[in-house]
Amino acid sequence: MPFFFPVQNRSGHATAQCSESPLQTVRRPSHGNRRPLCQTLLLAAALLTQTNTVSAQQILSPEVHPDRKVTFRLKSESGGPVFISLAGSDLPLQKGENDTWSVTTDPLPPGIHDYSFRVDGTRMIDPLNRNVKKWFSLTSMVEIPGDPPLLTEFQNVPHGEIHRMIYNSDSVGQQRPVMVYTPPGYSETPASSFPLVLLLHGFGDDETAWTEVGRAHLIADNLIASGRIRPCVIAMPYGHPVPPPFGQRPRNYFSDNNTLYERDIMADLLPFLEARLRLQPDAASRSIVGLSMGGGHAIDTGLKNVDRFGAIGAFSAAVPQLETEPLLELYPALKGPQPAANSLKHFWIPIGDRDFLLERNLQFVDILKQQNVTHRFSQTRGSHEWKVWRAYLPEFLELVVPPQ
Repeated sequence: MPFFFPVQNRSGHATAQCSESPLQTVRRPSHGNRRPLCQTLLLAAALLTQTNTVSAQQILSPEVHPDRKVTFRLKSESGGPVFISLAGSDLPLQKGENDTWSVTTDPLPPGIHDYSFRVDGTRMIDPLNRNVKKWFSLTSMVEIPGDPPLLTEFQNVPHGEIHRMIYNSDSVGQQRPVMVYTPPGYSETPASSFPLVLLLHGFGDDETAWTEVGRAHLIADNLIASGRIRPCVIAMPYGHPVPPPFGQRPRNYFSDNNTLYERDIMADLLPFLEARLRLQPDAASRSIVGLSMGGGHAIDTGLKNVDRFGAIGAFSAAVPQLETEPLLELYPALKGPQPAANSLKHFWIPIGDRDFLLERNLQFVDILKQQNVTHRFSQTRGSHEWKVWRAYLPEFLELVVPPQ
């Protein structure tokens, strides 16, 4: 019978050689044009070697260099032009061998950077990069490590767990998802209870955004390990009880979504979490915070239930677009010589100085000032982007779950 043994060819790759057994020679019947078994196996070995060689030679994109420069590459038979949209600028790629286009950037700041290619006028993600932000239109992402590591980076510390849970919502009339972070040691401390932070996403995102892009779980892990916050539970629900529309948004979409979401959070989500997790029951141990649309949700749900929450955070928020009287009618907690909203330990409204929602936030903050509502407004550098929200979350957590 035939036997096989590996040999090294000149390129260093293993190949198979075939020989008849020295003990016995077997005559094989003819099968027309079919190859003998030995030749077939040799051909398969050659194809396998070729496949492995091709796999090892795939181009790399993005390639982050030690000096924080990044090389982006794209395989395209296009005649050009090819650009990359990155950090608000369009950079041209140059065509090299084998239809591979590339460009190397100047050093980029540590953190997250969105980018996309434009080929012959058509926008596309990087097909070689699986790190993608799932907005309504996909965008590729690249992470530049910090020195020392950023809070959003995976570090050698104890880590919590991420759970995907499904709860029944009578308010919405269907089952709904929520991502839940439990801190390191949660399972090993059955007698302990924990503060709860409800963390809400933006209009184009879903319940996975704060972990996949915001890295909320890593931020919490690193803050807990460094003693900057105490262990807490973070719940990240899906923020569209009213399905997001395609095309032009209905004029009343956000008000309808706010109303139904507040009902869902208070009547369905919180009871579900409290029944399944070891949460501290007092309002001071419960916070609500979100970005963009989620910041608007946090304001809406928080101000309608100031007896149930100890803090509100509104990052780059889609704040209510109402004049003073309609706003006070919607949120009675803002009224009176001693507004009930002042029972909140923290009401923080940060936003970037280039954010398209800045003017809207300034108008809302003016009304809070007129009503003597205690709050903190922060105008920072940046636009409507994950860079600023990743920086806001640690500061909010340090406010609401400080070390004991």
